[in-house]
Amino acid sequence: MPKKRTARIARDRDAPGLDIASRGRKGPQAPRDGRPLFDPSSPSSMAALRRTLDRVPEVMVKVTGGGRDSGTAEAHIDYIDRHGELDVLTDDGDTLKGRDVSGFLVKDWKLETVINQRHRDAPEPGEKDKRAKLVHNIVLSMPHGAPPQKVLEAAQFFARENFAFSHRYAMVLHDPATDPKHEKTESGKNPHVHLVVKAVSETGERLYIRKNTLQDWREQFAQALRDRGVEANATPAAIRGKGRSSMKGAMHQHQERLAKWQSNPEANKKPIESSYLKGQVESALNEVVNGVVSDMTGKAVLEGTRNNVVADWNATAHALRAAGMDNDAKAVEAFIKTLPAVKTDYEVLRDRVAKDTGRLQAALGQKPKATQVELKPAVDKQTQDVDYLAPGR
Repeated sequence: MPKKRTARIARDRDAPGLDIASRGRKGPQAPRDGRPLFDPSSPSSMAALRRTLDRVPEVMVKVTGGGRDSGTAEAHIDYIDRHGELDVLTDDGDTLKGRDVSGFLVKDWKLETVINQRHRDAPEPGEKDKRAKLVHNIVLSMPHGAPPQKVLEAAQFFARENFAFSHRYAMVLHDPATDPKHEKTESGKNPHVHLVVKAVSETGERLYIRKNTLQDWREQFAQALRDRGVEANATPAAIRGKGRSSMKGAMHQHQERLAKWQSNPEANKKPIESSYLKGQVESALNEVVNGVVSDMTGKAVLEGTRNNVVADWNATAHALRAAGMDNDAKAVEAFIKTLPAVKTDYEVLRDRVAKDTGRLQAALGQKPKATQVELKPAVDKQTQDVDYLAPGR
């Protein structure tokens, strides 16, 4: 049996840059001695430091799933090209458009042949699908305001560097100004490219996407944007003081639909209630009203990560000062002071519940009053419609 290999990942030609060897993992509970995040002797590393301190817009590279059968792969392509309304750019350099594009790509990529070679049956209803992916669905995005065509050009360069002559791929640009989708989510307001990559190369090598692979890809995509005159950075979220949300993409999309409905109930249909978010709101209400504190073991992990990040930033400031870069060292020390407090998704939700007196009263079955009132315990009435109190992304 041939040895499985991960596809070649092109490195940033300006490396070395950011030292992120362990930043993708959950932080240990106890703090450790820090080490510099940036190398004062490397111009590219110092450029990355200054982009981070200046809070240059961060790129997003995310794997959103992948089809395990040809039908799912075809449905995803139909979704991203809006059922034939948007251009699909292929690895062959072709531009395809029309309702039959998804079927054409599935046949051209011989996805059915890949299925037949895997020797694994589809799962029974209710069982977990353990089949390997036929395609990987990847999103490359920039915050609102970035020029969509530049984002597309950078995505094309990124795909050629990583997958040309190995893994078949196709992509679609979602430009907020031209996207025909009627109901756009909040994330849809950012220019982004949907990239579909065949999981098995033409020589039989499977593409494995690791956590480190995603950071490598972020750095490449950011560099490609900078090469095209677009300010872009690729610093791990923890280094910027942002905790990684435990909520899945579907939860974020649900929240966006709720926010959209809440802002204009007459023009938008109310989304179906989420049992997960409802449970979270009930727990938050129970804590706010009755003082019943939920399990907070996850916060200890976040605090461990923060302690390590702060130690690394302090080590960075020390290294900069030792190199005679006092102004940069002072900027790092000022940046450390701006890191936001460590909060879990649940704590963000709880704080919003505590501040929203009007909806709290509605949830507890009380009539709203003109003046502030003391909320009395009423746990039996917590299950009313407060699903929309979920935190924003």
